[in-house]
Amino acid sequence: MGNCEDFNNPQNQQVQTKDLNTNNNNTNILNSNPTPYYNNLMTSLRYQVPEGNPYDRHRFHQLNASQTNNHTNASQTNNYLVPQNQNIMPTNTNNPNPVVQNKNPVSNVVSKENENKLKESKANIELQKDIIDKQAVQNKQLEEKLKNMQTEENKIKLEQNQKIQKLTSELNQKNQECLQIKKKYDELLLKYNGLIPNTVGLNNIGATCYMNATLQSLSNVKELSHYFLTKYTPNDASKKLSNEYCTVVKNLWDRKNNGRTFSPDSFKNTLSQMNPLFAGIAANDSKDLINFILETLHNELNKPTGKINNYMLTPDDQKNEQRMFNLFSEEMKSNFKSPISDLFYGVLETRTNCLNCKGIKYNFQIYSYIEFPLQQVYNYCLKNYPGNNYISQGIPVVDLYRCFEFYQLPTLMTGNNQIYCNDCKRSFDAYYGTLLYFLPNYLIINLNRGKNAVFQCNVKFPELLKLHKYVINQERNTVFKLVSVISHYGPSSMGGHFIAYCRHYQDNCWYNYNDSTVTKCTNPKPYLTGMPYILFYKTLDDE
Repeated sequence: MGNCEDFNNPQNQQVQTKDLNTNNNNTNILNSNPTPYYNNLMTSLRYQVPEGNPYDRHRFHQLNASQTNNHTNASQTNNYLVPQNQNIMPTNTNNPNPVVQNKNPVSNVVSKENENKLKESKANIELQKDIIDKQAVQNKQLEEKLKNMQTEENKIKLEQNQKIQKLTSELNQKNQECLQIKKKYDELLLKYNGLIPNTVGLNNIGATCYMNATLQSLSNVKELSHYFLTKYTPNDASKKLSNEYCTVVKNLWDRKNNGRTFSPDSFKNTLSQMNPLFAGIAANDSKDLINFILETLHNELNKPTGKINNYMLTPDDQKNEQRMFNLFSEEMKSNFKSPISDLFYGVLETRTNCLNCKGIKYNFQIYSYIEFPLQQVYNYCLKNYPGNNYISQGIPVVDLYRCFEFYQLPTLMTGNNQIYCNDCKRSFDAYYGTLLYFLPNYLIINLNRGKNAVFQCNVKFPELLKLHKYVINQERNTVFKLVSVISHYGPSSMGGHFIAYCRHYQDNCWYNYNDSTVTKCTNPKPYLTGMPYILFYKTLDDE
């Protein structure tokens, strides 16, 4: 070893080596300072990264970096112990990558320590890997368990839905059975009550014979009474007249009341409140009362509720009769659906024939009764059938069929009554006629004798009325049977007395309803004793 000056000379610290690429057997000569070689060795150790988790590799780099810094400082501190020009690592000419053998004892200790720490680090990595694997297995098990729970829950929900559907179906079936049982019960109840005719009278509470005769006639309409006895529930306060009428019908057809009387005070008060025409104790007309009762009951029971109006279309539509009726029929089915419309409403056809352009226009409207002016019918018969005898015992006689014939005669509209023609764009003389297009189940006929000066005449009307000659649409049976008659006695329809004659549908016998008195008629045609005023005919479709 030289002196300190030579040792500190940078020229003496220069590394003297030979080229490793030569084919001679000389060994490599390293610089006397071992620090560069040691640093290269530690660098090579740092990049021996174990395979596995990136987290493990990161920890390994951190550990090696700290170890490299510590050993580098140590080697730099003790580099003066290494003699200069000392062979540290022999050169193997046959191996292109010679292995450096470090003979420094401090370096050997550090390498041993690094090896132990590396093993410890690997052990920690393996432990962490095992923990991660176990956690993954647990997560997978939890996922499977959750999936099984969801499957089980869906299965339970499906079973519950199936049970609900089954119970709902059974409930609907039970409801249908209950409805059938109730229907049979209602029919038996009505049949049981109907076996005994209605013999309950109505008290006259002050010139109310017109009202009593009307109520008795309507109550003998079997289908209408059946509806109010078995189907209608008077729980809607807005249906005032329907509630009161239901009370009247139940009292009239309660077999416990047979032979007794019932006072319709509540019905009369409600009637007076709804229509001032029937207020007080003044006499009124049965025809007006029937019209008001039917229209009001229809409006209260209709679904949907609708007001009776003429059905108008465009001028082109009005020229096609069949199209007009089809459209009108559709609207009638949708807007007129009540027990009243089903039983009492028919269809009239009106025709307007312009005398200028000869065009015919059709229109349809609802009707609940037909009114025949007897005085005009009698004059028509005298003019057109002069050879017949229309006097019996000094009283004029009118035939009911002549009334239907007169009813459908066209009327000439002239002068101030001219009708505006859409094709001509001005008013012209025209013929206007009304025809029976469709008949109801119950046909109500008013034999109008005049209000002030009653036309005294007899009307011949059959018990079986055949109308096939007077009806356009004959889909329904045109044969009707007489079931009720309201007769009038007195000088005018606004005075005198009203009596109802009704045929019971079970025993087919006639009963006289004279206010509080009800008697069974022995005369087969008792209605002929007075002057018939209103006739009730029932179609034979359901008989």
